[in-house]
Amino acid sequence: MRKIRVSIISKKNRIVVGDDIQHLLNGKESKNKRYFLENNHIKTARDRLKIALYFFVVFFIIFSIRNTFLSVFPGEVISEPKRSLALSLKKPLPDIYDRTGKNLLVTTFKTTRAAIVKRSSLNSFDIHKTADQLSPYLNEDPNDLLERLSKGKYVEIANDISEKQQYDLLNSGVAEVEFHKVWRRVYPSKSLASHILGHSNRDFDQKASSGFERWLYKNEIKDDYINLSINLNVQNHLENILHEAIIEFNAEASFGVILNAKNGEILALASLPNFDPNTINKFSHSKTINQRFNRVLQGSYELGSVMKIFTLAMALEEEKVNLSDEFDVWKCLNKSRKKCLSDYRKSKVQYLNAAQCLINSSNICMAQIAHIVGLETQKRFLSETGLLDEQFIELYEMGKPNLPERWNELSMEQISFGQGIAVVPLSFASAFAAVVNGGYLIEPTLYLRENNYSTNTRLISTDVSKSMRYVMREVVRTGSGKKADIEGYNIIGKTGTADKPCPGGYCGRVTSFVGAFPGNNPEYVILVSLDNPKEKKGRGSSAYWNAAPVAGKIIKLIAPQLNIPAQTKYTNFHEHVSLNSQ
Repeated sequence: MRKIRVSIISKKNRIVVGDDIQHLLNGKESKNKRYFLENNHIKTARDRLKIALYFFVVFFIIFSIRNTFLSVFPGEVISEPKRSLALSLKKPLPDIYDRTGKNLLVTTFKTTRAAIVKRSSLNSFDIHKTADQLSPYLNEDPNDLLERLSKGKYVEIANDISEKQQYDLLNSGVAEVEFHKVWRRVYPSKSLASHILGHSNRDFDQKASSGFERWLYKNEIKDDYINLSINLNVQNHLENILHEAIIEFNAEASFGVILNAKNGEILALASLPNFDPNTINKFSHSKTINQRFNRVLQGSYELGSVMKIFTLAMALEEEKVNLSDEFDVWKCLNKSRKKCLSDYRKSKVQYLNAAQCLINSSNICMAQIAHIVGLETQKRFLSETGLLDEQFIELYEMGKPNLPERWNELSMEQISFGQGIAVVPLSFASAFAAVVNGGYLIEPTLYLRENNYSTNTRLISTDVSKSMRYVMREVVRTGSGKKADIEGYNIIGKTGTADKPCPGGYCGRVTSFVGAFPGNNPEYVILVSLDNPKEKKGRGSSAYWNAAPVAGKIIKLIAPQLNIPAQTKYTNFHEHVSLNSQ
């Protein structure tokens, strides 16, 4: 017999689907099954109702607690649209001290921030009324405040507010005012060392930060505090004198660096104009780009005659030239040129030995030395100095050198006396250290190092280093560096004056002095430069008149602080190196 599946409607209007008609009509078994189905459906419905009721109660309790908390403790709720380290319970970044451990450079403390949070729709939020209500408490023009309130749903209106200010704002009648406890980065010395320290944004992320601060974020430094290699007193003297030089010589900018000649520690680094890290984020990047630009690290410059140091050191190291070798400085060098190469001042004598070539800063002589050494050797040697590569340091704002497109004989000549190649100042200072410290390359750093730190990588021999110190002592004693000479310290160094390239030609000058002290056993290297200094009455605009005396003033102030005693007896460099050495 064929079975038929049907739907049966019970007395209670319950629908039973897909049952066998014979089982439904057959006595006790059918009744039991129907009873089981009825109870199962009822139980399932009750369980579902209980779960729904449970979630409703939990949600109602959470919602009630939050509303109560918001009304009683509005200042403790963080309602900013994005999370950041600024909202963490633990101090997000370490404090920073100088090398002495006594001078605090950067710290972090908790403060209160007031903000407008537009939770309601823009149509119901009256920004004009809000601006009028808040302006008396914020001491801000209503129109300026109106402009700020019109931007976004979260608008900061005040930072570092006091308890009284918080009370006044709470009673201003503006319900959208909220208060947040946040960490804030503080720079007690304001603009001092700003291009070293950099700055942080309010959320402590690396995107809107710079300098050493960005290094901390990116490398997730978790220390409680850090001691940098910089000496705050030395930094202060460097910046003050560079600032005075800008005023005295009507320069567009100035920059300088002082570092340990033996282990690479940076004691001071300055680029002027600078900025105040406490307030820099209040201004647009376009308006502050000149202040933010770190000329020591990000800039690349033709530094002029200071490059002659490497030309002579290279020739001595390759044993292609001795200090006593003579060169014709009246010679016309016009290969690949429209006219003869000339010197800044024509020599009174026709022949100069190699030492005198540097002392008198002869372009003609250096070009001849470069030809003797050769193009490929020049490229290799300058590459070994690090001048042709990007410099590593614990800062990410690093510029790159500007090298000639075609390194040919003409560019070889130009590079020999400091034209046709633009180098990063910090790279130049560290390469110069290798010339005077006995021949060892150094790696600049903002961290403290052991005094005996060394890369053990030689650039030149000890004898060549001694010879170069002798020649550069004579530059300062009798040549273009005379105004940098400070009695008792046997300062060694070289001046450089270079035309500043601009689109379509040159515009102004960059003047520099690079040196070391004390000269017989250099411990520190100094590089100072002025961007486009102007002539003063009765004076020129070369490095002799400005960069050299500026360097001398700095050394005179910082040498005692660096525990370098003045020598009563002049050290005769002829005792160490003769003109006939090599």
